[in-house]
Amino acid sequence: MSEHFDVTAGATDEPARANGGNEPMLIRPGSGRDGAGLGAARGFSANGGVGHQSLFDKLRAGLRPVDVDGERLYVAEGDTLLTEAELQVYADEREQRERLWSAIGAASDVGLGTEPLARSRGLVVQTQAGRIVRWKPGSVLSYRVARNTFPDQQSYDLVVAGMQKATRDWELTCGCDFRHRAELDQRPESGALGAVFWVRYYDSGGAFLAAAFFPNDPRSRWHVLIDPTLFTQTTFDRVGIFRHELGHVLGFRHEHIRKGAPPACPDEPTYDAKNVTVYDPQSVMHYFCGGIGSRELRITELDRSGSQQVYGPPLGQLAFVDDGA
Repeated sequence: MSEHFDVTAGATDEPARANGGNEPMLIRPGSGRDGAGLGAARGFSANGGVGHQSLFDKLRAGLRPVDVDGERLYVAEGDTLLTEAELQVYADEREQRERLWSAIGAASDVGLGTEPLARSRGLVVQTQAGRIVRWKPGSVLSYRVARNTFPDQQSYDLVVAGMQKATRDWELTCGCDFRHRAELDQRPESGALGAVFWVRYYDSGGAFLAAAFFPNDPRSRWHVLIDPTLFTQTTFDRVGIFRHELGHVLGFRHEHIRKGAPPACPDEPTYDAKNVTVYDPQSVMHYFCGGIGSRELRITELDRSGSQQVYGPPLGQLAFVDDGA
């Protein structure tokens, strides 16, 4: 998540790998609206005329890069990290969508336009090949908080406490199960070390407050990165930021990517997303932009409804029966 919303978004199309039985399951649909930081990129030619720089080249030059574990990633959507290949997919989809909008506008101008009588908008989930991406039923999303990456005990303790509160909030919302593997926190090695993902301190130079991953990202990126600015910013509730990032971990995209959101909100491509509730400007997955959104980043009733469509009700509400096998 970024403290500033002059960014745009993208999503990966690379499938995830299994990890201790916690393999994301494809049941599944990434998203798009321009922020100020992408304004210069809107000048591309829809037909790619001579002398026009490609949108991909403009994005690659304009988005802020960070190097994580030797891999160059571009910061899109404020908290989504894209490889160059993923950025190319995003740019291609964006240009195709602009051409479509131009054609729709031209048709409307001559009286041949169409307008759907019903719309479905809301909590947005990550998809792949048209199927909803979620973790396999029964998955325990274990994590470690790597103590040796944090500069002091206080910052580590704040992250541990924030993660505990945020994971509990999601567990009370839908059928997910997080587990802090605290016994792994003090180990000096890098990586999840037997957990599904790890939480680490990473100085991005203020490129984001925190950044997470989607279930179908490559396993090498199954981590939550915490920037130093998370501890000094006063714009957003800190636990709310963790709730937002864990929403990505569960496979939920940003809420503000729809056409109905304020134009000031960051745009994201929609080639890999699916709406599961009506549009919710107070969603935990909605940036504060265009004068709407929530700085507390609380989970709303619409978030609850949408997440339960994907993961079912909270596990604590279920009475499991042994089949006797």
